[in-house]
Amino acid sequence: MNRVAVVVLGDIGRSPRMQYHSMSLSKLENTKVTLIGYRESEPHPQIVNNDSIDIEPLKPFPLSMSNSFKKIPFISMLIWPVLAVCKVLFQIIQLMYVLLIKVPSPLNTILVQSPPAIPTIFVMQIVCWLRGVNLVIDWHNLGYTLLKLSLHKSDNHPIIRLAKFIERYFAKNAYAHLFVTNEMKIQLVRDWNLKGKTFVFHDKASPIFKRLTDREQEEFLKTFITKYSIKGEDKVYIESAISKKSIKIPKQQTSIIISSTSWTQDEDFSILLDAIVKYDIEHVVRKNKINNGGEDRGEQDEEVLAENLLFIITGKGPQKEYYQEKINSLLLKKSRIITVWLDSEDYPKLLACCDLGVSLHNSSSGIDLPMKVVDMFGCCLPVLAIDFKCIQELVKVDHNGFLFKDSDQLHQLLNQLFTHPLNQNTLNNGNINGNLVLEGMRKNLSKDRETDTWESNWLTIKPLFISSSSSSKSKKD
Repeated sequence: MNRVAVVVLGDIGRSPRMQYHSMSLSKLENTKVTLIGYRESEPHPQIVNNDSIDIEPLKPFPLSMSNSFKKIPFISMLIWPVLAVCKVLFQIIQLMYVLLIKVPSPLNTILVQSPPAIPTIFVMQIVCWLRGVNLVIDWHNLGYTLLKLSLHKSDNHPIIRLAKFIERYFAKNAYAHLFVTNEMKIQLVRDWNLKGKTFVFHDKASPIFKRLTDREQEEFLKTFITKYSIKGEDKVYIESAISKKSIKIPKQQTSIIISSTSWTQDEDFSILLDAIVKYDIEHVVRKNKINNGGEDRGEQDEEVLAENLLFIITGKGPQKEYYQEKINSLLLKKSRIITVWLDSEDYPKLLACCDLGVSLHNSSSGIDLPMKVVDMFGCCLPVLAIDFKCIQELVKVDHNGFLFKDSDQLHQLLNQLFTHPLNQNTLNNGNINGNLVLEGMRKNLSKDRETDTWESNWLTIKPLFISSSSSSKSKKD
């Protein structure tokens, strides 16, 4: 028997890459997988209903600092360090208990997601030493950079320096390392002197992310309205988008744009909100001028068809309430914004119903990539992504998306894709200009999807888990 423990010190349901690893591992011959993490949201049915995967849920730390205490700096300074230390000790004890006692023998390999690096990598090294198993670290980002962002501290702050030391020291002797970008591999192998085997393993969408037919999209959007209690103007916009898919050339087109987020500080949603407001104001003002006859003949020549835009933002996170208040205060005429938390099986279907995706992920380290974009590409959904150091390893301009640096550039891209000259050709043909650009990108993504899959890429790291199993058996023999 080959057993692999997959560890994520986070919500399993919101950790797609580790769920995909678990699914792939479960397909190995004579292999059982123990998936360890918080079960705050339901994992995908292919995880829950898989006989080869056992889920060991972790208990969340029972104490938290209330918002009222956070608003009092002196009390916050006293309480936060105590709670932080207690939380880490709680996590260490729980992880040790689960991995040393609850996970049955033989255990051959531990695959752990990092970050969070503290205390996971430290605990994993101890467990691997005690149980004589191999440790594989799947690097999604650098933990100390996320800590620096959340605490608003510099690299030279003692806490950040300690976190970086712990992450580097306990990670470097792992059996193998997986990296989400080539830039990350180069930097960590060079600067941290990592030992063991190293693989660049770009995120790839699971087969559950796929393109839907127009009929399937219509059916799901109707279900979406009912299941998530969409009402009022939001419902009108979705029904308009449905008619666009069925009639093809409706009187007023409505496109759906989606963005998924964890509502954290590495995503500045004010960029998207500002771009939406600019798009809205520009075309409302333009329409009013046209209705009033225009100030001169030149304005009349500029008449265009600007699509209505429905923005759906999915996810949970600490800044959601802050941005929800901002969204509620907007007085939009050409756009609507819906925030919703989706069941895991509905998220891929909704992506497949959309016309465009937006990613505001701005890496804390500069060397990781947003998984949300990968999932969008899996559904053949073109993406507008904020530009940073290594994003071009994923988003290829004019092939599968566009890049922007600020709200002005995002606004320009929305205009480019969803504003059409109003002439006889526009009235007779709904798929023009920006729509043709997006359709061309969808075709590119569909071709990429045929060969560049999670399964084909996972074959490159498959030997890590087979060889560890075989070596363990040979040692016993």
